[in-house]
Amino acid sequence: MTHPAASEEDAPLVTVVVPCFNEEETLEPTLDELCGVLKEAPFTWEVLVVDDGSRDASAAITTRYADKEHRVGLLKHRTNQGSGQAIWTGIQAGRGKYVIYVPADGQFDHGEIPMYVAAAEEGADIVIGHRLSRDDYTLYRRASSFVFLQLCNSLFDHQFQDVNWVHLWRTEIFEWIEPKSRGVFFLEEILVRCRASGGRVVEVPSVYRPRQGGSAKGGRPSVIAKTVIEMLALWAERKQE
Repeated sequence: MTHPAASEEDAPLVTVVVPCFNEEETLEPTLDELCGVLKEAPFTWEVLVVDDGSRDASAAITTRYADKEHRVGLLKHRTNQGSGQAIWTGIQAGRGKYVIYVPADGQFDHGEIPMYVAAAEEGADIVIGHRLSRDDYTLYRRASSFVFLQLCNSLFDHQFQDVNWVHLWRTEIFEWIEPKSRGVFFLEEILVRCRASGGRVVEVPSVYRPRQGGSAKGGRPSVIAKTVIEMLALWAERKQE
């Protein structure tokens, strides 16, 4: 594991977690844009790339990048453990007051990060982005995403427009919240547990860009089945409280 040099500056305001699994085609351009935006931002920051057992050059690309930008670090899983675990690893290692997760595939506009941070500075415990469009989604992915959102809103009594995109968290909420999911349901579980504890969640609009390379990993039937099981387990847990 390599980590941004903590001795060179005080703890940053924002930790950006970039979970990565076989993203060698898009990772370096993503880091270029991300760091370019952050260098102009009015806050201190660090970037943690969490390589989730990639079999390509993703880890090597990050290591080379960290050599020229000391605020970028690499955390590496020996085997693939799921998107939720990759984000959780970054959350646990981050030093920022806020931690935001962004994808490694170039679909998020990093210029929006200051907007997320501003919403948190105004008092939000979680800031979630809702995608304004999903132009590269197949009919299957559109349908599965719609059903997932409706189930989440119905089972957990909220009316969010999107629960599975970029999220920013006030790091201190993880002093009393530890999600059980390590997959796709990870983000929604944190939302549910935070709201149950009286936390404030704010939505912001977000531009969604078509993937520039690699392939999506979250729409497989096995992933969907596991997500539904985790969703129902949390619903049952909440009903008993």
